[in-house]
Amino acid sequence: MGSFIRVLVCVHMFMLFHFFACLSSHHSCHSKESSALLHFINTELSFDTDFSYEDDCPQLFPKTSTWRNGTDCCSWMGVTCHSVSGHVIGLDLSCSILKGKIHPNSTLFQLTHLQTLNLALNNISGPELPSQFGRFVSLTHLNLSDCDFKGEIPSQISHLSKLQSLDLSWNDGLIWKEITWKRMLQNATGLREIILDGANMSSITTTFSNWSFSLVTLSLVHTGIRGHLTSHILCLPNLYELYLSENQNIQVHVPKLNCSTSLNFLDLSWCQIPRSQIPPSFSNLTHLTYLDLSYNTFTSPIPSFFSNLQHLTHLDLSFNEFSGSIPSFLSNLQHLTHLDLSYNRFNGQFPKVIGQLTKLQTLILAGNNLGGKLLLSSLANLTQISQLDCSHNKFQGPLL
Repeated sequence: MGSFIRVLVCVHMFMLFHFFACLSSHHSCHSKESSALLHFINTELSFDTDFSYEDDCPQLFPKTSTWRNGTDCCSWMGVTCHSVSGHVIGLDLSCSILKGKIHPNSTLFQLTHLQTLNLALNNISGPELPSQFGRFVSLTHLNLSDCDFKGEIPSQISHLSKLQSLDLSWNDGLIWKEITWKRMLQNATGLREIILDGANMSSITTTFSNWSFSLVTLSLVHTGIRGHLTSHILCLPNLYELYLSENQNIQVHVPKLNCSTSLNFLDLSWCQIPRSQIPPSFSNLTHLTYLDLSYNTFTSPIPSFFSNLQHLTHLDLSFNEFSGSIPSFLSNLQHLTHLDLSYNRFNGQFPKVIGQLTKLQTLILAGNNLGGKLLLSSLANLTQISQLDCSHNKFQGPLL
């Protein structure tokens, strides 16, 4: 209740700013769309005094508190209108402290000209995701993340052929059927961003090969999707981020990688990839800045090709079965700020190479078989370190 009151004190300041920002606007809202919006937020939704997304919302604000009957809806916070026709083409009510249900007869679906719709981080639910979302055939961006929709994704979602960004993550009750998934990928060929974390995709088997060349971000964390990760997706010319963590039915099959890849972020953690070595083809992922392979069963020493990944800032190999000494070629990774090698089978003394990684802020070596004396001089160059954990090893004596 306290956070709800605090954000309301800013309402008048935002209203004043928004009023002056819109003085130069030459278009006016269509009355039917204005009525549809007011009915949507006054009858179907309400303010949530038990709002629980404060930590996830960088700008928490009840945007609809500025909406007034009899005023131009094109001036309302969160509403964007076409500069010529005046039709509502954008609605952003993310982090607006709202709760309620969207039923199939919702007046929201009267806004047929919408191109962008963002209802993320509100306590908004279905009871299921209405098939009427498929009517928004002009949509390029749809974000319903961190709401509370449940049930099967309606097949009509595949009608949104102009989609460039789709985020349905962390609704926890959404279920994808394979035929709906395939039709969406076939129709929405311009998709650049797909974020479906937490959805149930366990009935889907994919070859990770039928993806749009436009794809920049793919995040399917904790979806249960099955299939083989092949060179095809890693070689997509625009792919920048790939997050597949917490999926235990993904197989990595990348014997060769004969392409120039733009991939910067790769997360295959918690995939329980069968005991094996990291594919040598990963040496071609030279643009990587973030690599997380934790909680798998990779074995043998860290492969030498890691010295090629010189742009890495974040490397997490924890909770695997790597062995041997921590290799000196890690000194090539001069941009590392985060290094986690914990809970493997590394042995030998505290590696001198660590002292050469002068940008490190986080260093975690816990749960290995490192021994000898831990010398303070070996850490002297780590002037930016804020987290250091060398516990559960075999170091002798105090820090010297």
